[in-house]
Amino acid sequence: MRRIIIYFSIVNCILMTSMSVSNACGDKSLRIGRGVRFQRTGHPASILIYIPSTAPGNVARVDPLRTLLKKAGHKTARTVLGVDQLDEALRSGHYDLVLSSLTEAGGLQSHIASSQSRPVLVAVAPSKVPKAEVRAAERLYKYIVKDSGNPEQYLTAVEQAMKARQAVQAKA
Repeated sequence: MRRIIIYFSIVNCILMTSMSVSNACGDKSLRIGRGVRFQRTGHPASILIYIPSTAPGNVARVDPLRTLLKKAGHKTARTVLGVDQLDEALRSGHYDLVLSSLTEAGGLQSHIASSQSRPVLVAVAPSKVPKAEVRAAERLYKYIVKDSGNPEQYLTAVEQAMKARQAVQAKA
């Protein structure tokens, strides 16, 4: 009897150590250090989102972007409508980045350059723009959101622009 108990104990130990851990649905996200979390930015930014006064209907489409930027850890995501509001916002506050459509970006460079905070311009190309046009825009603007339908593209472009901006400020 004693031999049988020892034999079953050894077999049981071998089987228990060779088995993989199986988890129920959701158990994996409850483990310490392995939970699901939203990726927060390492470079929080104050962002202005420029919408031309000729397209006020786009303001409602920007709300999900503002929410995404806030969740990612950025300080401010303010929407301005038209050049007058842009100039006023640049005079009254400190902003790190200005998000603008690719078609409007060229006309905004002088407004941004005259600002005291000198924000970085991030151009947003519509998702159906030809690749040749995007390549030409990449030569003009350092930071471009190539696919405006993909939220990760916004976060990537903002993160790259903020890293470069902080590197330049650290050298100065």
